[in-house]
Amino acid sequence: MTVETVRPAPAPVPGLLPWQTCFLAIVLGIFAYRYPVPALTSLGVLYIADTVIRGWLRRLPWLAVVLCAAFGFGYAAQVALVVPEVPVWVEARQSVDLQAVVDRADPRPEGRLRLVLRDIQYEVDGQAQTLTGKLAWTWRNPEAFPVPGQAVSLRMRVMPVRNFGNPGAWDYEWYWQRQGVMWRGWPAGRDVKPVWGQPPSNALWELKMRLRKAVVDHLPATQGGAMVRALITGDRSGLEAATAEATRSAGLAHTLALSGLHVGFVAAMGWGLAWLLGWVYPPMLLRIPRPKLAVWLAAPLVLGYAWLGQPSQSLLRAATMFAFWGFLLLQGRGRVLIDGLFFALAIIVFVSPFSVFDLSLQMSAVAVAGIGLMYPLIRGLFCADSSWWMRGLSWAGGLLAVSLCANVALLSLVSWNFGTWSPNILFNLVWLPVLGVAVMPLGVVGMVLSLMSWTAPLGRAALSFAASIMDWLLGLLHIAGEVEMAPVFSVLRPLWPEIVGVALLLIVTILAWANRRVFLGLAGIGFFLMVWPHISVMIADSQDHVSLTTIDVGLGQAQVISTPGGHRWLVDGGPGTNSFDLGESVVAPYLTYGRPPRLDGVFLSHPDTDHSHGLPFVLSRFDVGAFYSNGMSVRGRTGERLRKVFEDKPELVAQPLRAGQIVSLSDDVNLEVLHPSEGIDSRRGNERSLVMRLMRQRQPLALIPGDVEGIGLDVLLASDADLSAQILVLPHHGSRSSYSPEFYSQVSPEAAVGSDGYLNRYGFPHRQVVSGVGVPVYTTSRHGLIRCIWDEENELSIRAFRP
Repeated sequence: MTVETVRPAPAPVPGLLPWQTCFLAIVLGIFAYRYPVPALTSLGVLYIADTVIRGWLRRLPWLAVVLCAAFGFGYAAQVALVVPEVPVWVEARQSVDLQAVVDRADPRPEGRLRLVLRDIQYEVDGQAQTLTGKLAWTWRNPEAFPVPGQAVSLRMRVMPVRNFGNPGAWDYEWYWQRQGVMWRGWPAGRDVKPVWGQPPSNALWELKMRLRKAVVDHLPATQGGAMVRALITGDRSGLEAATAEATRSAGLAHTLALSGLHVGFVAAMGWGLAWLLGWVYPPMLLRIPRPKLAVWLAAPLVLGYAWLGQPSQSLLRAATMFAFWGFLLLQGRGRVLIDGLFFALAIIVFVSPFSVFDLSLQMSAVAVAGIGLMYPLIRGLFCADSSWWMRGLSWAGGLLAVSLCANVALLSLVSWNFGTWSPNILFNLVWLPVLGVAVMPLGVVGMVLSLMSWTAPLGRAALSFAASIMDWLLGLLHIAGEVEMAPVFSVLRPLWPEIVGVALLLIVTILAWANRRVFLGLAGIGFFLMVWPHISVMIADSQDHVSLTTIDVGLGQAQVISTPGGHRWLVDGGPGTNSFDLGESVVAPYLTYGRPPRLDGVFLSHPDTDHSHGLPFVLSRFDVGAFYSNGMSVRGRTGERLRKVFEDKPELVAQPLRAGQIVSLSDDVNLEVLHPSEGIDSRRGNERSLVMRLMRQRQPLALIPGDVEGIGLDVLLASDADLSAQILVLPHHGSRSSYSPEFYSQVSPEAAVGSDGYLNRYGFPHRQVVSGVGVPVYTTSRHGLIRCIWDEENELSIRAFRP
């Protein structure tokens, strides 16, 4: 007899309950505290969409929605912290002796420990004072793991938390301020050591440290062991940069940060225990149905895991979501996923309204909503027949579908925040089941068994087996990376109307698929919101304007020359360190904000890392037409990365420039190369910097001199070249070593621009330079991004991110 599998039809998509629409209005009111125009526009779209979908007769009163948004705005304004003024000793870069209390300690990759300190006292000029707000301090290679509540004394240099001032950038300053952190601190010298007070008595903390130590002591010293340690305890200090990069390239970065995914794995252990108990003692299922039994068994596991992984706020929020899902399951309610999500979010927002700005919460909520709305529509494709192999394929297909639903929902959010896209969703098909079925259960069991001496060998065996599995998975990722099976692409970062439009179109598509009803009006609004930003960018690019934009990259330099038709040229790529690449974190996100990752050309003025470190990322991810330099090779790690880019892109050849050459940027815009000349004696990179003059229709617009100093300036002045320009980019960030009144006189600018970091250790720009140049000086440390624009008549206007 043949048994045919009946695939269930897609269930109608449930609409929002009235209170849920009002809650979204409250959330948008909170968003309006920081982003009023996007939030109010989204509020209007929400009301229109809710009215159309709910029906005119059942629509919510518009006044109720507006009042909810007003409540959200008022609530946010009420709990917002006031940013303190910067003390004089901070602006003077004066180190002070601090006494503080540890608020929390968070292990970070590559052996770092990030501490947040509170109750900060300091002494200046013999007077004890209090520093308002908390302070974040990253301790490299820590010698101890302090306990929250433990006192510490340390001589530190303190700076306010400050953002890079670029439009569309990730708001680092707001990220910390909403946690009450107003300051960053560094030890005043390499030999300065913290002095710790007596740790407070805390039995739960001692138990947590004992569990973490048991895991560390029984894990092998491999990257697989470091991954298991991170997954079980949240301690990522053993992870190396290469491991993080491999997982990110494979689209698996979400598996490193403890979140709802990991809580889901732990909750699945409760389901596994429920299945096992039902198999061993079937009468139990007559008293407690398996779904409810799974909830009761998973609850202590989830609570314990959330406690062990602290101070992860995302883990607490995920545990809150699972608590509400479990409660609804115990009550036998429908709409468990969506309603549980809204109940949890309501509690989270009530307790911490500014958590709506937290990216981890945004991604969790959007991913869960995407799964809840889209997966029921396609789950019928994965109904298995009686054969075991078909059930296995259906299970794998269902897992892939869940991952696909989450990734589709997150696409706009990920593109905006990271500017990248990884199409490697198939890695989830192997990685996630292995984590959930093998690595996490083995790790948890091994941790528990390691606590007792008589079961410690079994615990070591379980943890070692879990680490071996992770080493095998990481080996697969490295192989995939070597054969270029795990590409990551830079993409256009959408503007906020596009994000709203895409979300609306996605909802309309889901409704049309499930309910067989098309809302053409809503689709039209979504299409307009998605298309209009591109039209506005095209209109702006078509204007007959030339601009020189100095990006705020801290103490470094990166500038963009734009010509009519949307053509862009990058001059230098900004600074960076082994753990922080300004090219990836600042330059590329700015370049892709509303525009595709494409450049007509790139110039490297000289090899210093504060100009070159960010270029390898940009060159590797962007479509670049040409590359020019002063002919000197970049050394060190940055040089290795550049050489790797040129190997991977043989069509991209470095072209050295010399004085007298001209690079055409468009029909009537070009760059005149004024330096270095063939006769210069110095081999220093600064002295041999490219000095270029931006010209349009034979009119000088800007002089871009890199880091040229005294010798180079003397050679430049002796060449009798025409140096005049309306804008002077200060040589060497305004260093005193490049001070030259004769040079300023030859240029005779209308204004000067300096790229430097806020309270940088060199004091750039030097006061003598600022007074000597004799014109208004715009600096990135004070003004953020600076844009010099010349219209069709070559009239100059200057716009700054910070007025």
